[in-house]
Amino acid sequence: MPGSYRIGNDPLSLDHWENYYRGGLLATCPTGAAGSYDLEVRQAWVDFFKPLADDTTIVDVGTGNGAVILIARQTAAGLNKHWNLHGTDLARIDPVAYVPDGARQFSGVQFHPGTAAENLPFDDSSMDAICTHYVLEYTDIASTLAEFQRVLKSGGRAQFIVHHNQSRLVDSANWSIREAEIIKQLGVYRHLRQIINIEGNPEQVVKKRTDELRTSLRKLKLEFQHASNAGYGSIYKATLEAVQKLLEMRKQTTAAAVEKEIDRVRAELRAAVRRVKDLVKAARSEADMKALKELAISAGLSKVEFSPQVHAGTNLVGWRMTLQKD
Repeated sequence: MPGSYRIGNDPLSLDHWENYYRGGLLATCPTGAAGSYDLEVRQAWVDFFKPLADDTTIVDVGTGNGAVILIARQTAAGLNKHWNLHGTDLARIDPVAYVPDGARQFSGVQFHPGTAAENLPFDDSSMDAICTHYVLEYTDIASTLAEFQRVLKSGGRAQFIVHHNQSRLVDSANWSIREAEIIKQLGVYRHLRQIINIEGNPEQVVKKRTDELRTSLRKLKLEFQHASNAGYGSIYKATLEAVQKLLEMRKQTTAAAVEKEIDRVRAELRAAVRRVKDLVKAARSEADMKALKELAISAGLSKVEFSPQVHAGTNLVGWRMTLQKD
């Protein structure tokens, strides 16, 4: 989840992520039954945290609702260690309030909302470790690495998980982009709006508009079936469910109220598509990671290594990069 919400110099909307965080979910994907990172992804973080000494100070940059922070807390508890934990994010986060049982789960954690990765509120050489999960690639990378070098102590370590341009997540993002485009081409919401305002029209107009909506929904269901067979179709599914709810809503309220809800649903769709387009743009190739490694070295960081990160055995989900400040 992005923590600085920009690619290059283009500002990205915080609205989608802030709404997501208010829903209380810990992470996007890949996640386990508990809603947080699991299997090899979780283990990558456990392996990073385990060697850290007692009374270590850690900052999770772009923490969102604190998924990586919780892994750190749980790892510390298992080792009978105490770590000073911080989480920053440009979004107006409040995991204590938003996440179920947040007050207990995040007891002792200091969160810093409204904080860009490129401008951290910590003293020079104050951090023993820095972690980011799907964050670095959304920032001004050179500035962020320089900031990490500033706040890390000598010998301090950092680990990043970065989007991979050939990952399952990028495949899913590209499917979602295509799904949204097909929904637009089918005119689903346009036809729905016409049905909502159908009262008082001649019978032939009513029939024409009803047939248009039915045709678009029939085509959408076929597209959904095709996407589902490939393991995708989340945007199609959400749209079909939304249309059904909106039609039921019209039986109980005014056309104006339903139109307002249509506008809200479409705005959420646009925000979701914007997010996945940003993900695709932010994803890094091997050549990009080599360039990122050189940036890190130029920033004064060393022992920079990266490798593919998998989940559930074969699913490529990102790059894992580790480094250190001398």
